[in-house]
Amino acid sequence: MARQETEGTEETDDIDDAEESLDPTDVLRQLAGLLGGGARIDVGDMQVHGQNATGHGALAIGTVNVTAAAAAAGGRVWSETLSEASVREVTTAYAPAVSDQQLDRQLKQRHLVCLSGSTGTGRFTSAIVTSARRHGLDRVGVLGIEQLADLLSSDSGPRRGCGYVLRVSDETVRSVDGYTLVALAARAEADEVTLLLVGDFSRRIRDLSGHVVEHRPAPAEEVFRMRLRRELAGRCVDFCAGGCDGACVERYVDEECGRHPMLAAYLSGEPRPREVVAVVEAIAQTAPRAGALTDRLAELLPRQLRERAARILDAEDGAGTSLGWSPTQVRAFRLCCAILAGLTTSEIRLAADRLVSAGEPVQSAAAPVRLRGTTLDELLGPTLRASVMVSGDEWTMGGVQLQFAPGSEELRSAVLDAAWTDWWPPRVLLGWLADLVRAEQPEVRQAAAGAVGWTAGRNVQAALDTVRELARERRAGVRQAAAIALVAMAMQPRLRQRVRSEMDSWSAGSAAHLRDTVARAHQLGLARLWPDAALVQLRLVASARMQRWNNSVVRGLVEVYQGGHAAALVSDLADWTRSPDREVRLHAARALRVLAERWARPPREQWPELLDHARTGVITPDDLATLWATSLSLPETAYRAWRTLGFWLNRADGQPEVAGYVLALLRLVVSGRPPLRRRLDHQLRHVWRSVMPRNALLDDVGRLICEDKT
Repeated sequence: MARQETEGTEETDDIDDAEESLDPTDVLRQLAGLLGGGARIDVGDMQVHGQNATGHGALAIGTVNVTAAAAAAGGRVWSETLSEASVREVTTAYAPAVSDQQLDRQLKQRHLVCLSGSTGTGRFTSAIVTSARRHGLDRVGVLGIEQLADLLSSDSGPRRGCGYVLRVSDETVRSVDGYTLVALAARAEADEVTLLLVGDFSRRIRDLSGHVVEHRPAPAEEVFRMRLRRELAGRCVDFCAGGCDGACVERYVDEECGRHPMLAAYLSGEPRPREVVAVVEAIAQTAPRAGALTDRLAELLPRQLRERAARILDAEDGAGTSLGWSPTQVRAFRLCCAILAGLTTSEIRLAADRLVSAGEPVQSAAAPVRLRGTTLDELLGPTLRASVMVSGDEWTMGGVQLQFAPGSEELRSAVLDAAWTDWWPPRVLLGWLADLVRAEQPEVRQAAAGAVGWTAGRNVQAALDTVRELARERRAGVRQAAAIALVAMAMQPRLRQRVRSEMDSWSAGSAAHLRDTVARAHQLGLARLWPDAALVQLRLVASARMQRWNNSVVRGLVEVYQGGHAAALVSDLADWTRSPDREVRLHAARALRVLAERWARPPREQWPELLDHARTGVITPDDLATLWATSLSLPETAYRAWRTLGFWLNRADGQPEVAGYVLALLRLVVSGRPPLRRRLDHQLRHVWRSVMPRNALLDDVGRLICEDKT
């Protein structure tokens, strides 16, 4: 049976808690990263050797045709010369990388260069094309080795005058030293060849200074256009009358695909070149148009994203074996990486241990190891590791930080979906997330709250029940997290009516903590989505005495104002001042005091923003005067309000137009309000005159005070 909504009527104070001051824009951005917009795709990397080096796994773009292969050093070194036709095919569809010019300069000066980049970014293709520019289309080769030192042997195989590309493993990158590179460079110079080592040297840039060039791929849109033109070359895609001259391909690429909203959103996320190639190949099969193209993308992108998430959580790749971790522990760790993206490995590890305990109480704890370097790479697995960025700061408190790379954010939602449907019962996941929301670390609470909001898309009632329990908590930080969960739910269009109905019930009820959570949700960005509902719900919440010690109502009102609804807000607040409920009047006064400190944007920065709105007719001077009168009269707001009004007068001095509007507003404020006129006179004589002795506008204020005196 549901709990009675009466326990909060006592208006209890908050328990001291590590509640953070959050920026609504940051909250919405972080939730968008978890909830996702359009789907993104990724494919796994293919490591190939010898004559199997074919397909876009060997080259991010194009097919490698081997024309010659040689083995030396007892089979420890092999070399392949690529055919001129295959290299020309690659260069024709190649979108120049931003780093190509730097790589060309380095290759002219040195015989050995390390090209650093992560897998799937087109680094290998860039090395092939650079070697072709340096030596010619028919003199590009690929090397394979067991150990880098094997290249120093006398019979290592490369033929003179060629440019060779060697893909090196992460283990080789970690073990190579400067002396080995110098020796290899000398050997390459003696053999009259150039050698491009391709790998992830990001952690060795300082150690190998001078030898490393960071690969910066071309923009995704450029890669897409170049590749699609190449795939469609020689085809007619528009039933051209009188013979096809190829113009239809350009129109298809630029207009049909270039202007498609799903493709535009996908490419704006800067997916990796290998991801773009997969999309291009799917489109090029039939060159669909309009609705058919939309249907193809809607089928392709989510499916590949879901398959990728399934590979991540499958955890059957032997990860964690060397550490004594079970597949369940590895799976939980990877799920936590998706939910707690941006946090440290220590926090992720603790959350994963909680999930394992929740699902399997008898499961033994994971071995205490430092989660960084090769250990972390093993736990993440190749698919997830290719999508996250690991902080290079080895001194980060609590371990290194994990963050999803730009363009891979939607994978977080896909991993959650795979966990929800394939691996853990919903009750276990929701209970675990609620446990994280009650954690001590604010960042963990907020990230878990976003995941609770995500679950509403799968079971809205279960998610709302969970949030309701969290919203009843006396800890303010937990209620703040519950509000984040409500915002995450409302960001999903099909849930909005259900969430709004629930919040209407909470704001009209008697449970103080539930009402406080409603105000916090509007404060954290929900007021931007529902300005009308925010004004109604916040007025109900404002009547609670508990809000005297919180700023959530006022901050929610400011969110309505910043959302472009100044007219509706000021009109409603003026009506609040006429409420018989003193608490409601107090919040109207507090809101005025906060808004009065905002100034118009240049070139009208000398204008108070509210006064500028009154000048342009956005709000009425009478409503503004009513709010000022209330704020100047109530003891709780009077001190700050009079100070702000004095600042208005100070800024208006020497600005005739602004001064005229300030005086007109003051006239409306004191008109028919003798107590305020007397207080204004006191303020002028005993405060402003001494603080602003040279302000000529104060003389006009003095004359205004005497206007109605008899």
